Amino acid sequence: MRPQPDSDYQNELLASLSDEELQRIAPHLKKVELRQGEVLHEADSPPDHVFFLEEGVAALSVTSPEGIDLSLSIVGNESTVGERAIFREGSFIIRCQMLTHGSGYKIHPDTFKDEFERGGALHDFVIGRLETRLTETSQTALCSHMHTIEQRLSRWLLNLADRLKSEELPLTQDLIANMLGVHRPGVTLAAIALQDAGYIKYTRGHISIVNRKGLENLTCECYEIIKKALELNTVIKSVLKKV
Repeated sequence: MRPQPDSDYQNELLASLSDEELQRIAPHLKKVELRQGEVLHEADSPPDHVFFLEEGVAALSVTSPEGIDLSLSIVGNESTVGERAIFREGSFIIRCQMLTHGSGYKIHPDTFKDEFERGGALHDFVIGRLETRLTETSQTALCSHMHTIEQRLSRWLLNLADRLKSEELPLTQDLIANMLGVHRPGVTLAAIALQDAGYIKYTRGHISIVNRKGLENLTCECYEIIKKALELNTVIKSVLKKV
């Protein structure tokens, strides 16, 4: 018996699809549990699967020849990972890795691409999300060049907390340093400054945001620009579903 669509999907894209669209792809969705640090796709090859996260957050990053990562954007349950499978050709330079433990569904790229090429809701949602991701990537590049480590760290922690929907962030300083593309001592000094100001509490492998308003006041305008782009995409998806 073919599995039926799940009306309780926590992934926002899946939850926004019509019953007809879900009937087509639900039989091809496979539930997965994902570990912190697990690589969802490498930089030098096309993705083996497209993922719909329901819990947890993944980071899209590029890596320098010296092995230093730089986070371009992060993805939670609002979208997909590996949707670059829709492109027939291209150079593969972006790596995707889980920042936290998580769970969700995966689907074969060919099945995802077939549904995308129908030109329905999934197509529109993916295009809208790619536009949002372009905004986030561009703003992250500007932030990395223009703003202090304290501002960049504040922006990144807030963006991550928004995706996780939690102020409790299971992060090591090594992971943060890799994502921000800076040396660990710089992250350590920035984290100490934020903790001394009463904005965060840091223990080994864990950061708690204890004063969100203070962190928002400290960070640069990049945070609000990325947040508004994400919120706008969510509104557009809701409107499209009603059409």
